[in-house]
Amino acid sequence: MDIPRYLVIRQALETKINNGILKPGSRVPSESEISIEFAVSRMTARRALVDLDNAGLIARSPGKGSFVKSKLDKPTLISVPSPSLNFSDSSTVTLKVLDLKETLSDQRLQQDFLKANEFSMIKGVFLYNNYVSPERLQYVYVLPEYYSAFIKQKFSKISPEGYLEWSLPSDTVSKNIQAVSLSASEIHYLEDFEKNDHASLLIKERRITNKKVTSVIYNYYLREDFIIGDW
Repeated sequence: MDIPRYLVIRQALETKINNGILKPGSRVPSESEISIEFAVSRMTARRALVDLDNAGLIARSPGKGSFVKSKLDKPTLISVPSPSLNFSDSSTVTLKVLDLKETLSDQRLQQDFLKANEFSMIKGVFLYNNYVSPERLQYVYVLPEYYSAFIKQKFSKISPEGYLEWSLPSDTVSKNIQAVSLSASEIHYLEDFEKNDHASLLIKERRITNKKVTSVIYNYYLREDFIIGDW
């Protein structure tokens, strides 16, 4: 299945931004220029730019164009509990497998995996506890053609991230961070989690190998001891 053209354009521009080819403050190609370069309609070009804007990578100014967002001189550091890749008897962190099955993608995951149509994947849901307190709720989505044995794992000695990196090391891991409220589907997995506002810090990871997205991870950090400050 062909990847939607707007996603191809977005990925091409995002790569240039991440690699420093398009530097902070520099102008991004216009809708017209993108239309010519990629042989697409202006509507398709506009959708790619809107996606980059929504992702916080560019700023669009009517009548002036689009520009790569400048990085702060002192970027904010958000420190969260480090994920454990391996577990031992002495570890205070335990992992519980809540769900592990084959399923079909939804529209959100089709966009994350840069695919145009519905596809088969393996979904895992995991809960990390520090002693008895929930620390992190994790959704892992992998493509079976890359990680066919993922569904057979018990994850008693190694975490899902550890298994993915051991099984197929990634070339790139892109991350997106945002504050969210847990939805009913997330709360469903947290029957013993008492927190009135159900606020969480969501860190989404997209693992790429040989220019292919092979897995996507959603980490919902549940603890309230995040450290926010300057580098």
